[in-house]
Amino acid sequence: MKRTTRFLLLPLLATALLAPGCRRSRPAPAAGANLLVITLDTTRSDRLGCYGDARADTPALDSLARAGVLFESCYAPAPLTLPAHCSLFTGRWPIAHGVRNNGRYALPARETTLAEALSAAGYDTAALIAAYVLKGKYGLDQGFARYEDRLGAAEKPGDADAEIPADRVYAKFRDWLQRPRRRPFFLWVHLYDPHKPYAPPPEFLKAAGDDPYRGEVACADHAVGQMLADLRGRGLLDKTLVVVAGDHGEAFGEHGERGHGIFCYEESVRVPLLFSGAGLPRRAARVPQRARLVDVLPTVLELLGVPVPGSCQGTSLAGMLAGREEKGQRPVLVESLYGRELNNWAPLTALISGRHKYISLPRAELYDLDSDPGERENLFHKHRAEARRLDDELAAFVAAQRGSGAAAKRSLDAGERRKLEALGYVSGFAAAGRAGLDPKEGIVFQERCAELVAALDRGETARVETEALRLAEETAGLKFPFAYLLLHHVYQRQRRWDKVEANLRRAIAAFAADPSQSAVFQGNLAELYLARGESDAAEKVAATMLAADPRQPRVLELLGRAAEERGDWPRALDFYLRAQAEERNNYSLAKKVLRARLKLDDRRGALEALEPLLDAAEGRGDPDLLFTAAMLFVDSGDDARAEALLARLVAIEPTAPRWFDFSLLLARRGKTAQAIAGMEKALAAPAGQLDEERRRAALRALRAWKARPPR
Repeated sequence: MKRTTRFLLLPLLATALLAPGCRRSRPAPAAGANLLVITLDTTRSDRLGCYGDARADTPALDSLARAGVLFESCYAPAPLTLPAHCSLFTGRWPIAHGVRNNGRYALPARETTLAEALSAAGYDTAALIAAYVLKGKYGLDQGFARYEDRLGAAEKPGDADAEIPADRVYAKFRDWLQRPRRRPFFLWVHLYDPHKPYAPPPEFLKAAGDDPYRGEVACADHAVGQMLADLRGRGLLDKTLVVVAGDHGEAFGEHGERGHGIFCYEESVRVPLLFSGAGLPRRAARVPQRARLVDVLPTVLELLGVPVPGSCQGTSLAGMLAGREEKGQRPVLVESLYGRELNNWAPLTALISGRHKYISLPRAELYDLDSDPGERENLFHKHRAEARRLDDELAAFVAAQRGSGAAAKRSLDAGERRKLEALGYVSGFAAAGRAGLDPKEGIVFQERCAELVAALDRGETARVETEALRLAEETAGLKFPFAYLLLHHVYQRQRRWDKVEANLRRAIAAFAADPSQSAVFQGNLAELYLARGESDAAEKVAATMLAADPRQPRVLELLGRAAEERGDWPRALDFYLRAQAEERNNYSLAKKVLRARLKLDDRRGALEALEPLLDAAEGRGDPDLLFTAAMLFVDSGDDARAEALLARLVAIEPTAPRWFDFSLLLARRGKTAQAIAGMEKALAAPAGQLDEERRRAALRALRAWKARPPR
């Protein structure tokens, strides 16, 4: 009886073991593979060859598309770099992770990033960043063992315009690739080139038919090709999952905007998305179904066999990558607070659902993307019932996505709707009486400013001054800052410093209720005072700014410079160190810290400050740093290292003074023949490079060295 029962239970046990809840899961297709994520800033999908642009010069990206999977319709959640990248690397919408504009927000530590998930799974994580807007202080460094966001020797603290071109990013990639590693890697490479101002190298401009934007895209593509070739050369490419994504697009006047950030039309939010490499089908595929940047994180983690964080709001695209079609189209939430926070305009929120895009603004918009992909005909008044339905769907979607769970349709009570309106998600039907200029009206002022900037570059300062004064009057009630910024540049070019100061003071008063706007003008005023040698006045302005925000690196650096002017080096060092805590990889700040330590005769501290500078790419080619470092090593008794640095220095800057110093050290180390050859080069340099005192010293040294027995 027992035997019979046992045999009857075997098939039941087998069935239970194979049930969905107990079945052993299959290995992920790319488990254990490396991951390379390349983000292309400001890149429209329709400017790539693989997306149909016959004028594009993008062979590397086209090759990736031919070898992998291309998503024909991928959307960014915002036309802004930082919010879009935060959504890409958390799988969450901006309203959920909280980063809704550039520069004014930082990703909270409570958010789980792709780097954190992969680091916990044993990956070696690194990021190579090309623009200030993605500096580590904005929170995306979470989970990265190495976050390389140095932006060159000329980068100033708080310089939002700082960037490096693709060739510099590729050089950092090459250095990173040479480092030994025993674990699979996750590398994020950010390329900023297609961003304004468009200034591609001549060869890329020519290849792109003299279209500067396409030239910048071609320059980024070339760097992608170099990276892929290097990975292939090391036998790593076939073991690497490669993901290429745009963060947002760029407008060329299709709806009045030139650039990005204000509107959420297709040209600003449609981006490329490519998957290639390990774990993907060995065939080219094009996916017509809609994808979102929030879907990238769950897709990658599923492919690599790593658990997806429960807070993720995106949905994996792995099924589409495997060739399975989805029913329907995924909804897309798009927003921009740029116009609201920069120009005091109404905030913009949009929902793409099915074939329609609904844009919630004081003058709401509705488009049929299937029949009108260029968004030329606003159907809001023709199809008010559909607009009202989408208005409710938008509010419900936002309410659901504010938390960490997936969206679920439900009705909103009046209190919930008021909360959403306060957050900037406002019903287009309820917006008629709402304060705030519609961006479609505000863009007219923006474009006038752009035309005046061009006129200023042509030298038309008198005309720009007149127009900017008129613009300041017209927009007084709108709190529009650009008129004051234009006047600032006009008066600077005219060297009318009294006008510069008066204009800045007017601007500070006009934006007293907006600390972030006022800070721009206050900083410029402090800079003016420092330039005039009025360190006390500069310090007073900067101290006011610091009280409003004690972590502004630009303000801390200004206070350090003001202390320098008074010779107060302990106070200067304190401010520089506080600024450096906010921007750890700022090269110019690190040099200020080094100089302050030297002024305080803190040799040990100076040597500690020196090492990161020498390790940086900028330091390896900085003549002043190399000389300072060499002298420090001489003082500390490390003549061998000093010699190596001076050898590099004369290779970079082979002037008479450099050869003079190098030769003295060579002689001190007993390398007489090399010292003689070097000093002869110093004496053979063009007249005037060596002052008379050092020239006489060089001749005396040569006589003494030549009198010694040869060594």
